Amino acid sequence: MKPCILPWINFGTNIFGRPRICGYSDIENQWKKMFIDRNISWPPTPVEDTPQHILKSDFAKEYMRWISKLQNSNIEEQWNGLYFKEIRKSFLNNEWPENCKRCKHVENLNGVSKRMDENHMWFNEYEQLISQTNEDGSVNYQPPHIDVRTGTVCNFKCIHCSPAASSRWLEDKSLIEKYGYEYVENDNTWIAQDNKFWDDLDISQIKRYNFLGGESFYNKRHNEFIKKLNESEYAKDVEIAYVSNGSLKFKNMENFKKVRLRLSVDCIEKAGEYFRYGLKWKEWCNNIQNFPSNFDVSFQWTCSNVSMFYLIDTYDILREEFPNIRFLFENHVTEPYHMSVQNLPLDIKNEIKENIDSYMFDEDAREVLPFYLNHMFEKDAWPDTGKIFLKYLNDLDKVRNTNWKESLCGLATRLSGLI
Repeated sequence: MKPCILPWINFGTNIFGRPRICGYSDIENQWKKMFIDRNISWPPTPVEDTPQHILKSDFAKEYMRWISKLQNSNIEEQWNGLYFKEIRKSFLNNEWPENCKRCKHVENLNGVSKRMDENHMWFNEYEQLISQTNEDGSVNYQPPHIDVRTGTVCNFKCIHCSPAASSRWLEDKSLIEKYGYEYVENDNTWIAQDNKFWDDLDISQIKRYNFLGGESFYNKRHNEFIKKLNESEYAKDVEIAYVSNGSLKFKNMENFKKVRLRLSVDCIEKAGEYFRYGLKWKEWCNNIQNFPSNFDVSFQWTCSNVSMFYLIDTYDILREEFPNIRFLFENHVTEPYHMSVQNLPLDIKNEIKENIDSYMFDEDAREVLPFYLNHMFEKDAWPDTGKIFLKYLNDLDKVRNTNWKESLCGLATRLSGLI
């Protein structure tokens, strides 16, 4: 197996400022394995209950440095911390790290994983770095790519999202409590407060920045940094990348070498406005016209039970209205599970597959769609989770004064005997 190139080139963070390889990282299970491999109980015991010989160990210091975010360390230390070193060593031993099991799952179902996607873009350029890895997994250079989760601040509250990724979800407190979502306080996150992180970024050396939200363009601290970087002498050599909801203006980017913009989309028109609450469809369409020449723009579709039902309509309209914007199949919902594509009645799944098989998707789509179909049939969740999904939609309507049976009328019609 070819190693994923990201552990050698990309330094990422989650919304809490804790280091990770990328947005697909399973950092909890990676640390769990490292604890168990050292015969230390997981989850970690409170400090007062932990034996002194463990507290004083190098491993404990590594873990405490990682969990304390970047506030008590810096990118240089964390880049060669235990988390990154162990993942590099696993790949060099031809093993899947626990951190990377999501890509493993996608590839096992004949899908195109993030590992494959990133290797396609970067492996040839950076392959020589792998052979320079030290025996302990450390490397003697700083990461050329930075991947930052810019907190939870967002102007949308999508129905497959939660407070862990959108601050607007805090408006729906009753839903948070009822469905057990992780409660993350507004945007009082590390990225808004931690000047040290921004000051530590060596803009003379970093060649690529990847920003994820929330919604990065809704984040004041991000906007200030991008303006500064765009005005610097280094902008002409820098590539920046985003996943964005596409609702805001894209400013201060004319000097960058490349701006890779992925616009999140699941459904169109009324269905799109329901799914991505806060979206105004016509305004959104107007906002994604006439990009500057240094922009590389694509649509990024996320697979869920609702978006899969409307896939052909979404694909058809967007390809017709925006023929120069690629349509990418990039992700699938795992949580909340009631929004998973696995949570549909079997007869609707069969109908979806039949329609997809007969539709004239382009070659790129044909390459990746088998994974989503395989994933859809991998488990029949409807008998146990279908009622939760229907109740969830009704609860959304009560809190948000919406009407899913009108906005998602096609799906409502197919589910009419179950409502």
